[in-house]
Amino acid sequence: MHNEQLFDHKGLQIYSLLLLLHLHNNHTHKSELCTALKITSPTLSQLTEQINAFDPQLLTVTRHEVILNLPYNGQAVNALNAQILASSLRFQLLDLYFKYSHLTREETARILNISLTSTNKLIGECNALLSEFKLELKQNMLRGSSIQFFYFYFNFYWNNHAKGSALKNVVISDHGFKEYAQQKLGSQLNIIQNDQISLWLSLLSSKHELIQSYFSQEETKPLFFEIKETPLYEALLKYFKQNWIFLDKELVEYYSYLTFIFLNTYNIISYPVTEINSLFKHSKCQQLLEQVTTILTNSYNFNTDFNSLRSSLYFTINKLLLLEGYYYSNNSLNLEAKKEVSQPFEEKVIAEILNIPLAKQFSLEPHKLQAIQDNLKMMIYPHKNMKRNCISIGVVSQLTIATRYAYITKIQNILSKGHNISVNDYREEADYDLVIADFNLHDLTKFKAPVLFLDDLEIQSNIDLLEKEVSRIESDMYQPLLLQ
Repeated sequence: MHNEQLFDHKGLQIYSLLLLLHLHNNHTHKSELCTALKITSPTLSQLTEQINAFDPQLLTVTRHEVILNLPYNGQAVNALNAQILASSLRFQLLDLYFKYSHLTREETARILNISLTSTNKLIGECNALLSEFKLELKQNMLRGSSIQFFYFYFNFYWNNHAKGSALKNVVISDHGFKEYAQQKLGSQLNIIQNDQISLWLSLLSSKHELIQSYFSQEETKPLFFEIKETPLYEALLKYFKQNWIFLDKELVEYYSYLTFIFLNTYNIISYPVTEINSLFKHSKCQQLLEQVTTILTNSYNFNTDFNSLRSSLYFTINKLLLLEGYYYSNNSLNLEAKKEVSQPFEEKVIAEILNIPLAKQFSLEPHKLQAIQDNLKMMIYPHKNMKRNCISIGVVSQLTIATRYAYITKIQNILSKGHNISVNDYREEADYDLVIADFNLHDLTKFKAPVLFLDDLEIQSNIDLLEKEVSRIESDMYQPLLLQ
């Protein structure tokens, strides 16, 4: 699920317009906005008027451009979008069903000031969003397992209010966890981690009666008993006994179980501490993690970045194995932008990971498979130029020395952000994966590598041709590990 799905149609258009402006340095041509949003020019004018209704100084509209008059940072745009989201009926309904555990449809209609027919339609729309989390608004309640309930609402509030004042209305305190983590769990929480665990514990605390009704449904599950054997569970048991003295023994155990799953799906305490103290009998996470990292390290040279990548993989794998549904933290426009620049080499790496026999055993639903692909692309994206295979490029040029080296530097600058390359003057005794010439060569037989003619690197079509050819060579170099 993407956060954008909480907006109504008009709210989504306004949100997308603001986000597009932000992603394009706060100003964009009207024609480009209309194309990206799939709207007409009159509709764009209506949207800009509605945005300026929040503040007349927000947008400046010229003959050809729309300009966003906000500081160029995500916080200002997020704060504005939070206002827009608050007016969405989907958001309001889901917020209501957390604050009130039991609401009739008539009560819901009265609070939202809409008709009963509109309420029924709205509940149907929200149930479509909740279905992947195995949750459902039914018989005046949000029904499903408690871990799914809290997983959904943690993301619902965190993704929408993390940088806004509304989070303060949900969070009570950290319930002594920050100090306990430092003293007993070997972890110094940063401000984000402390805010996240504070939100999680505050959600548990505010729904004490709900947990009691769900406890009997899950206490007999095999996973519950396996987790109880782990050192991290034992440490959490001690935390809840010390800091939540109002809980009885059974609920102390259940709170520890729920929080164990949370800490294994979000990077709150130290990753090495989490991993080494969380291994339970039938866990597949560590085995799958080792196989995924083997494929990745066979393809990329991560150097010092490997630990952070492994950490991201650990929490993502657990999220997909221990929980139902997937709530994206990235906005879909940012995600799509990164997916558009995905390279054939990356696609082969991801395809091999998805074909790991252990991964295929889980028979994951389509939305989870998509989440895996999206997460892997986001993780790999910063390391695109760290592939193990270096592409050697020889340049044949008639330019003067000074101009020739500027030409070579230009090639390096174009390719170095996304590829591991070496670009040098062509030498007959050397081996190359690609030869680039700035003039038409009549005799190509003496070149063992493919030859690409690029006379002007200021022309975008030439740059695209260069990128496409290097990506093809790179893809051909990929060496899979899985036997066919």
